[in-house]
Amino acid sequence: MTTRNTVFLDYTQDELDRAYDQRAWAPDAAAIIARYATDSAAARARLAHRAGLAYGPGKDEVLDYFPAAVPNAPIHVFVHGGAWRSLSKDDAAAAAPTFVAAGASYAALNFSLIPDARLPQIADQVRRAVAWIWRNAAALGGDADRITVSGHSSGGHLAAVLLTTDWSRYGVPDRVIKGAVCLSGMYDLAPVMLSARAAYVTLSPEEVAALSPLRHLDRIACPVIVGHGARESPEFRRHGYALAAALAPSGRLRRHFVLAGLNHFEVPEELNRPDTKLARAVLALMGLSPGRAGQPASDQVVSSSSG
Repeated sequence: MTTRNTVFLDYTQDELDRAYDQRAWAPDAAAIIARYATDSAAARARLAHRAGLAYGPGKDEVLDYFPAAVPNAPIHVFVHGGAWRSLSKDDAAAAAPTFVAAGASYAALNFSLIPDARLPQIADQVRRAVAWIWRNAAALGGDADRITVSGHSSGGHLAAVLLTTDWSRYGVPDRVIKGAVCLSGMYDLAPVMLSARAAYVTLSPEEVAALSPLRHLDRIACPVIVGHGARESPEFRRHGYALAAALAPSGRLRRHFVLAGLNHFEVPEELNRPDTKLARAVLALMGLSPGRAGQPASDQVVSSSSG
């Protein structure tokens, strides 16, 4: 009789490593990820935006901001994925037309990546970016009292970390975030640190606890949409179900989407089209509905390094 040496739940080490490697479950991952960049470039060419706004002193601490055509608009902040070690704001603008056409402004965040920064530093950068947007909302033509966030994959984790933040440390209201969308994220880092990802994500036990949103549910004070693809790895599906189940008793779960037929990398592309169920739900979370597609091709790009 063969003995299974399990390391977490019923996973062997090889099985757990595979469960945290989404490319094993999506053979077309490279082509999809390439679309992030091309679709984001198309959005930047199509929409007026302010490129490279600095929210902090670091070279990576910048964001691209796509203003709504109407003043005092709600602001949606997107946190890109990439396993905390790849991609950038340049891969995170494809959904901007959906939000701008509906009357919202859209911010694509940039931040440092492993190994240039550790995960606690990355989380601090993303928090400081939200605080900067709140402080500068009026100058950006947005409404500081209507900020929502979303993130995908490792960005889904960071979006959930934002929800559990003690914002008094950043000098902004505790309920600065009015709604959130957590897509295909990891919400308890303990099993993640048992996987092959521990080879490049180094965290102390205290940091694992601090950066595991499922351990700080009492701090989540806004409605949350949770989503993941039906074709994602079993661990990522489990994280999504766990977060949704944990939020439901408090009434904080707005919707839970299990997106049929989609793998991990296809999930954020649902925000690129205003007619998808996920995009409609996110806009409804913001009190909006899909608007006319398209913006004038003559819109000019404004580049800035500070705000």
